[in-house]
Amino acid sequence: MKKTFKMITLSAAAALALSFTGQQFASAAAFKDIHNVQDKDKIIALQNSGLIKGISADLFGPNLSITAAQGVQMIVGALDLNLDTIRFVKEPHATDYFKNASDSAWYAQALIIAGVHGLDLPADLKPGEKLTREEFTYQLIDAMENTNRLPMIKPVVMEYADQDQVKVEYSGALQRALNYGVLKLDGSGKLNPKQEITRAEAAVAISNALSYLKAHPAPGAVSGTITATEAVQYIKDAAGEANLQIKIDPNMSVTRESFTYLLINTLQTSGQLPMIKLIPVEIKDNDKINILNSGAIQTALALKIVKLDQDGSFRPQDGVTSADAAAMVSQVKAILSGKSAK
Repeated sequence: MKKTFKMITLSAAAALALSFTGQQFASAAAFKDIHNVQDKDKIIALQNSGLIKGISADLFGPNLSITAAQGVQMIVGALDLNLDTIRFVKEPHATDYFKNASDSAWYAQALIIAGVHGLDLPADLKPGEKLTREEFTYQLIDAMENTNRLPMIKPVVMEYADQDQVKVEYSGALQRALNYGVLKLDGSGKLNPKQEITRAEAAVAISNALSYLKAHPAPGAVSGTITATEAVQYIKDAAGEANLQIKIDPNMSVTRESFTYLLINTLQTSGQLPMIKLIPVEIKDNDKINILNSGAIQTALALKIVKLDQDGSFRPQDGVTSADAAAMVSQVKAILSGKSAK
């Protein structure tokens, strides 16, 4: 798997239609083909919430396998990932992220959303290829952990009969899936990782994932701090360059130090900051700042992009709120327009 963060930027994008197969069907009528499905109540709840659709108005197709494109659509829809807060200067295409995609296909929007949010999907993803249980589970766990900034846990290692069949790079995520209760072993203690995952199994896994997230809210939801994905967008907004490439781990904790460094480094490498005679100021907690980042922080202080608090501390490890990021971007724009505060 290749974790990349490629963000291009354009004006309003249509919201993702929360359709499991790319077709639009009313979800008012109960599915007639899930009476014998285990955990059918979870499927009904997802249907009533508008998070999944059927293959027709009243059929769900629980035993049908899902494709890679359908899996992505289901994940981004259930986790409410979208482009609502993303501003673009160039129209995005699914092929910007996945070379085998079609830009006119029903799944194109879902793949764009997955690419913008940095989901760990293969660059050579084949939209029509059927997904295995291990592939879908890995993608779901990656998405729920990274987009919700879940803390890393040390899972209780669970042994299962067909553990030797699991792809090595998926093993950690599958263990966490078992610990989160997203996935369960079958009656004989097997995971069946290479078996194609059905629509019913995928829906139940999604339901279990949402239950876990509800019980374990992301730190950002409480603190108001921005995510790595949001940090990149703020920096893109400040720099205003369509061809900028900012690489960042979507799971990274965004601190005042890391955000300030990324912002200043991006502006400097793109040649946008004015030349200044830098006179370093004393920072009370300078010993907590990585020496490799100190120059960028001193530059940000000199340009009044950031400020020290009343006792002269920078608080490098504090989180960055939306208000903090917006104020920094506003000052950058003022500097670049020649109207910065003196």
